[in-house]
Amino acid sequence: MSRNRWRENLTGYLFILPNIIGFSIFTVYAVLFSLAISFTDWDMLSGWSDTNFVGWDNYIESFQDTWFIESLLNNLFFVLFIPIQMLLALLCAAILNEKFLGRNLVRNIVYLPYITSFVAISLIWFQLLHPTQGVVNQFLFSIGIENPPKWFGSSTWVKPAVLLMLTWQGLGYKILLYSAGLQGISKELYEAAEVDGASAFRKFIHITVPMISPVSFFILIISIINTFMMWSNIQILTEGGPGTASTVIGYYIFKAAFVHSEMGYASAMAWVLFIIILAITLIQWRGQKRWVNY
Repeated sequence: MSRNRWRENLTGYLFILPNIIGFSIFTVYAVLFSLAISFTDWDMLSGWSDTNFVGWDNYIESFQDTWFIESLLNNLFFVLFIPIQMLLALLCAAILNEKFLGRNLVRNIVYLPYITSFVAISLIWFQLLHPTQGVVNQFLFSIGIENPPKWFGSSTWVKPAVLLMLTWQGLGYKILLYSAGLQGISKELYEAAEVDGASAFRKFIHITVPMISPVSFFILIISIINTFMMWSNIQILTEGGPGTASTVIGYYIFKAAFVHSEMGYASAMAWVLFIIILAITLIQWRGQKRWVNY
């Protein structure tokens, strides 16, 4: 290797060195450390002096923990509605892909919630759906509904309320991806279908949906991962209540680690969550051959 080439390589490595150091300390070390303490009963407040190796006890306990199981079921509730959110985003993207006055403004407005702070959005929705002082219930009172839903204060309505907020918040990002995918579809395909007498619905089903299937596959994977990892919205809106009605795995892990100081048990649950997400992703990856067209 020439001297100049060696200097160029060294310069490149020096530029990326800060990122490598940060990644090694805050990601690689943190992941390995969480794996190690998941086999212990480390209490963050007690320190290392009272820490004991417990083997697989934390992992076994997680599957016997009622709160953990209910948190997992709550996550699955939100996951089941992801296809509906994707279909809604696709329909909106198809509409916004047409030329009309103010299209760019509407696109920006739709995308705005996705880049807005989770905290701000959660507080706004909390005020909108407040059981007594919220704008929504005040409107329902005004039209004669005496017992409107309690929303975040009701074990029956809390998950639909959170789902409504999550759908509104993430819709813009999905629309953006679908819009990019729609613009990549050749117009010749639609023109050929029109010559054959295909209706708008048939063109949508037989051309649009298959051609954007890679985008749908990406959105599906990312949405499922994000749904399993969410916790900040739940912490601000409901703190997992009423009871365990809105507790999700991410929030339960946070609570076990930083409220109850059970770092070992929280780390074990985090690794169980990682395995669940990995398994679902691998299943999707294997199944993409049947419905994704590249």
